[in-house]
Amino acid sequence: MIASGKVTEGLAEWLCSTSYDDLPLEARGKALDVVFDSVGGMMACSVLPEVRSIVEFIKELGGEAHSTIIGQTGRVPVVSAAMANGAMAHGAEVDPVHLTSVGGHVAAGPVPSALSVGQWVEASGRDILRAVVLGYEVGGRLMTIFYRERDYLTRRFYHTAVAGALSSAVTAALLLGLDRLGMQVALGLAAYHILDGPRSLFDAFLETPDAGAEMMKDLGRYYAITDVMHKRYPAGSPNQTYLQGIFRLLHEHGIGPEEIHQVEIQIPQRGVHRIPTTRHAAISGEMVCAMALAQGKLDFYQLHDQATVASPQVQRMRDRVHFVGREDWKGMEQGRHAIVSLTTTKGQKLEEEIWHEPMTQQELKHKFHSLVTPRLGEEKTRRVESLLKGLERAESIKPLMEELEG
Repeated sequence: MIASGKVTEGLAEWLCSTSYDDLPLEARGKALDVVFDSVGGMMACSVLPEVRSIVEFIKELGGEAHSTIIGQTGRVPVVSAAMANGAMAHGAEVDPVHLTSVGGHVAAGPVPSALSVGQWVEASGRDILRAVVLGYEVGGRLMTIFYRERDYLTRRFYHTAVAGALSSAVTAALLLGLDRLGMQVALGLAAYHILDGPRSLFDAFLETPDAGAEMMKDLGRYYAITDVMHKRYPAGSPNQTYLQGIFRLLHEHGIGPEEIHQVEIQIPQRGVHRIPTTRHAAISGEMVCAMALAQGKLDFYQLHDQATVASPQVQRMRDRVHFVGREDWKGMEQGRHAIVSLTTTKGQKLEEEIWHEPMTQQELKHKFHSLVTPRLGEEKTRRVESLLKGLERAESIKPLMEELEG
């Protein structure tokens, strides 16, 4: 256990001295799930226009052929690959999120960094998983502190960007074999601050310089990656619970789109601000509900197809969806609570009160195939799945990265 002292130094010492064998089985298993889920999302997001723009720019820059850009042919310098793969990791709303920071996108930092740097240094699967767990540890702790101390809606500050830079730096530093001093430098460069006292990262962003002490709390006993939430649907984390309620009603009662008259969704009042029409369809509550009701499913590729989103059927269904804010649902856990009421054209009223339920392994597998198979085909998708599931035993990450080329 680290003695009390400076956060930057103590954290760096713990990160560099923690081996894969030191990690509890729960953290190792969750790391496998996080990499598996993240890679599926990255492959799907590799087709997005904004990601393609980044890839085109990187290929124009050229350079040595170190690492794979997922879903693309050819290789690029490791820093360029990390940039492109990082853009895919949260290119849309499919990546795993962090429950204790109410949906923070932590995994989008360490996973693409680990894959890109790991391929360059020919890391083993255990090396990759260790780097992901420990990189996530820094990102998850930062995200939780930032969210609690200064909500991004109040400050107009998106803490994912800061946590992503630090968690990625830690991940890369571990795979590069940096010592404690090197890790301290990496943390300082990523944050453009130290993590201690006046003029630290926490002083600059939160105006609470002592908040950084929480980075050391229960270090080595609690692992942030065990608080990951995997998303069933390619939508924002605030949308997950009521979508689950919608699909349960549709499937249990065999309701088709032509039978739906109106849908009312009760959520915490503070969550109603997440329903604006200006956001992308993948985060707009009205749009994800409309597509789910109109099609009986929520497909990533259709959600990112403007013709499908703008179709008359979806737009008509959107007018039938109404959100109601509950002032009495004030606890943070209420963000994973919803009541969905559906009225049919025949006047039948159906209701489902639901709390978010974690995904099963079978559901994670189904999600992976729905995201990857349209890009790689069934046979190659099965090979990628096998390599990911066997990552802990892999002597090198290279075969996986070769399969992930487009």
